[in-house]
Amino acid sequence: MEKEEMEEKEKVNFEVKGNNDKIDEILENIGSINDKLNGMNELFLKKIQSTSFEKEIADKLHEEIQEYRNDLHFQLVKPLILDFINMRESMKKGVGNFRKKTDEEKLKLLQSYIEEIEIILENNDIEIYETENGKNIEFDAKRQKIMKKIKTSDEELHGKIYTISSSGYMHKGKVILPEKVEVYIHKKDEEKDEVKGE
Repeated sequence: MEKEEMEEKEKVNFEVKGNNDKIDEILENIGSINDKLNGMNELFLKKIQSTSFEKEIADKLHEEIQEYRNDLHFQLVKPLILDFINMRESMKKGVGNFRKKTDEEKLKLLQSYIEEIEIILENNDIEIYETENGKNIEFDAKRQKIMKKIKTSDEELHGKIYTISSSGYMHKGKVILPEKVEVYIHKKDEEKDEVKGE
């Protein structure tokens, strides 16, 4: 009986020892997993710091680029702005004693302002174009804009310019503001329209 008890105790001790080995192995695995999680946590924190740093740099760069753009834009329009400032000052002087001037002097003053504006436009590569008023001038959709249609019964006048009310403006060969024109549109006799309607 003692022998059986001894064998039983050895068997239990062996099982406990085997279980202890498994528990040690499990604890080792848990320790390894904890180490890996700690390592991943450190990497994650470094990545977050790196991302915030990158975002900070990107924001600073964006600010600098925006400042550069704003300054560049101002540098591009600065000559135009200075021209307008000079023109404003010139107009202030002219308006100061405008009432004392004769009609002819007033007209000359106003004409000088128009010429000043033309010079400003020329300095900024703006070309002013004007189609001469005359008979049988065809409407040009690329360079002109119809502001009013003038009805006519003369079929020959259809699509021809009645009058030009403003100049056109181009920048380096490209129309930026077309001439404003009035154009003839052929209107058939009312009787012909009524016959077609029937």
